[in-house]
Amino acid sequence: MRLFARITGIAVVLSAAAACVGQQPNVVHAQLSSKSASKGLATEVDAVKGGGVAWIGWDVATVSGFHSGWDNGPAYLEGDHPSSQQRQEQKDLGRGVVLLRVDESGVDKVRVESPERVLDGGGTRFVWLTGVAPEESLRYLAGLAQRDGTKRVRDSAIFAVSVHATPGATAALVQLAGPSNDLWLREKAAFWLANERGRDGFLAVQKMAREDKDDAFRDKLTFDLTLSREPEAVPELVRMAHNDPAVKVRRQAQFWMAQKGGKAVTADLREMAENDPEASIRKSAVFAISQLPKEQATGQLIQLAQTGKDPVVRKQAVFWLGQSQDPKALDYLTQLLQK
Repeated sequence: MRLFARITGIAVVLSAAAACVGQQPNVVHAQLSSKSASKGLATEVDAVKGGGVAWIGWDVATVSGFHSGWDNGPAYLEGDHPSSQQRQEQKDLGRGVVLLRVDESGVDKVRVESPERVLDGGGTRFVWLTGVAPEESLRYLAGLAQRDGTKRVRDSAIFAVSVHATPGATAALVQLAGPSNDLWLREKAAFWLANERGRDGFLAVQKMAREDKDDAFRDKLTFDLTLSREPEAVPELVRMAHNDPAVKVRRQAQFWMAQKGGKAVTADLREMAENDPEASIRKSAVFAISQLPKEQATGQLIQLAQTGKDPVVRKQAVFWLGQSQDPKALDYLTQLLQK
């Protein structure tokens, strides 16, 4: 009996899970219809153009941790509405609903919502598509990101790509971050690679940080590395701070390694402040040290002010001690003035 009950319980759970896959969300205040996407997303979007505003939606599997926000109330697709007061974090269901707003000119809005939220169509047409393959979803959204549309649409499309559970999403973002695209698009794609794509995303960003020829792009990657949860992210920032061919990138890497690495990078920053052959790097290393947790920053700045070989470094250390709220810094500066 126990075995039977256990099997029955498992079957109920599996049935409930299966019911969520591809299930049409609860859509209200809309002219709702459902159809197969067998002709492709581009064809379905073209089919609703010219008939006034319409929304198109389909279901996708999403990465672990995805939820559409903290508001559990209805998702109003049209008009301005106050946020719901229900501020409970939504569950990670492993699914998401991709939504496109289509007007006379084409897609003018992209959203990804939880399948549990009520979607209020605001009186518009709403077409629910079934049978959208993950690859087709990625291909269409990546295409939107590369079009000459508004940055709002392109940005939302990149995010929508990033939350697809399929490994193809990582490959799509890598392609969007490639050197053949404009810098804005590349930066956005790299951001979501680091933020949503786990280890594969980190490895892709790391490769770009080491091999990409665009200094401005590598400069942006220093921040993206802080978003990664991979343990190699801080060592990669340290490597960039020491070895990147562009001084500006090295300075940015110093700043972000201090923000993310804390105590673990103190020795590296101190070594750069004292010994780097580039004067601006020595100076920026002092600033990065000032951004460390207070207990590390004050002690390191005092030591540099006392023993630094470079007068500019000593002066910078005193300046940043003066900006500190640490009583130990004030005590040291008071003693310095009394000499």
